[in-house]
Amino acid sequence: MISSIDNTQFTVFDVETTGLFPQVHDRIIEIAAIRVDGSGTPLDEYATLVNPNRDLGPTDIHGITAKEVKGAPSFEEIAGDVMSKLAGAVFVGHNVLFDFQFIQAEVMRLGHTLPQTPLLCTMKLAKRVDPAVPRRKLGACCSHFGVSREHAHSAYHDASATARLLSVCLRKAKEQGAVSLGDIGVSKAPVGKDYFPQFPESGRSLSRKKAQELIKAEVSYIAQLVASLPANTGTRAELDDYFALLDRVLEDRRVTPGETDALFELAEHLGISREQAVRAHDQYMRDLIHAAFADDMITKHEQEDLEGVRRLLSISGNKFEELFSEVRKERETESIAKPLTGSLQDEIEGKTICFTGSLRCQIKGAKASRAFAQKLAEEKGMIVKKGVTKMLGFLVAADPDSMSGKAKKASEYGVRIIAEPVFWRMMGVEIE
Repeated sequence: MISSIDNTQFTVFDVETTGLFPQVHDRIIEIAAIRVDGSGTPLDEYATLVNPNRDLGPTDIHGITAKEVKGAPSFEEIAGDVMSKLAGAVFVGHNVLFDFQFIQAEVMRLGHTLPQTPLLCTMKLAKRVDPAVPRRKLGACCSHFGVSREHAHSAYHDASATARLLSVCLRKAKEQGAVSLGDIGVSKAPVGKDYFPQFPESGRSLSRKKAQELIKAEVSYIAQLVASLPANTGTRAELDDYFALLDRVLEDRRVTPGETDALFELAEHLGISREQAVRAHDQYMRDLIHAAFADDMITKHEQEDLEGVRRLLSISGNKFEELFSEVRKERETESIAKPLTGSLQDEIEGKTICFTGSLRCQIKGAKASRAFAQKLAEEKGMIVKKGVTKMLGFLVAADPDSMSGKAKKASEYGVRIIAEPVFWRMMGVEIE
C-alpha cells in the first residue's frame, strides 16, 4: 500500500561534484540533506564538504577549493550519516536522478548497493502542479513559485531552496486533491533502515564556512620559522640566497614542513635574524606587488594571488595595505615595475612542463584554456608533456592544493609545482 503524503517523511538531497559522470570517476565533494514531514516542515538537516581524494574538476562552477576539502571527511567516513538520512524517507532532489546516482555510485565504491528507494523530482513535481512553469532549472522554478534561493551551487543552500520548493508544491498538490504518494508521482513506499547498508555514523561534518575559518586561522609554517630565529644580532646577512629559496618555496603557493626546514637551515647558515627575516618577507611581498603592478593595475586574480602569499608569509592585513600603498606611490613616479626577485624567465627554455586541473585565470575577458597555455609554453621554448615523470621540469597546478594524480606524483618525484598565476607571469602574460 502506498503511503499518504501526510504520513510520509521526505529527505531533500543536493550534491556538488567534480563532474557529471559518477559511473566513470567523478565524485561528490559536498552533500546536504534536509528532512521534512508531509507538510514540508523541516525536521533535521545535515551538510558537509567531502574529500574525494582527487582533483576537484571545474572549480569555477561550485567554488570549492582543494584547501577547503583537505580537512573534510571522505564519503566512506560519512556513509552511515547519509544512510540515516535516506532511511524511512522519500529521496527528493531537483533533477533527482543526478543526486541519487552520485550517492549510489559512492556506496557502490564501498562494496554495497542501495535498496529500491522511492524518488521524487521537484523539477517534475513543479510542472505537475503548475504546467505554466517556464523552465526546469531550480532557480527558474523557485522564482516562479516565489521561493527564495541564495548561493547557487552550494549543496546546503540548494537543498534548502529545493526543500522550500517541495513544501509549496506539496501544498498545491493537496489543494488539487492529491492524497497518496502515487498522486505526486512516487510509486514506492519509503524503505526502512534495516534494508540499507549498515555503516557506522561518524557525526563528522565540515561546512564551507568552517573550512574557510580554519584556513584563515591556520598558522603559517613560515611564521613558525620566523619565531624560531634569534633576535636581531645587528649583523647584515646576504639575503639573495634566501630570496631565491623563498621564491622556489612559494611558487606553488603552499608551504610544507619540509620546505620550512630548508628555509630555517639556510637562515641559520646565513646568520639571518628574526627581524631580518621579517624585513625579507616584507621585501618579497613588495616585489610581488610591483610585479602585479607591471600593467598599472591589479586584477582580481592577481589580488587573490597576492592575498594568498600574504597569508603564507604571515604578513598582517595592515602591513600589506602599507606595502601596497608604498608601491602604488612608487609606481606614480616609475615607468617600469621592479622585476620579481628570483624571476624564472631565464629558466624555462628547453624545460618540460605539464598541466593539471581546470585553469581559472582570465586573459582579455575570457577564461584561459589549457590549449592556449600549452601553445604559449611551446612558443617560449618549453616542451609540453601529458604526464608526470621524474624528469619533468614544471607542473602547473590551477589549484595549489590540488589532489590530482599528477600533483601527487609530482610531489613524490620532487618536481617543481607552480601555481597558475606564477605560470602566466613566467610567460609574460597579463591576467585579469
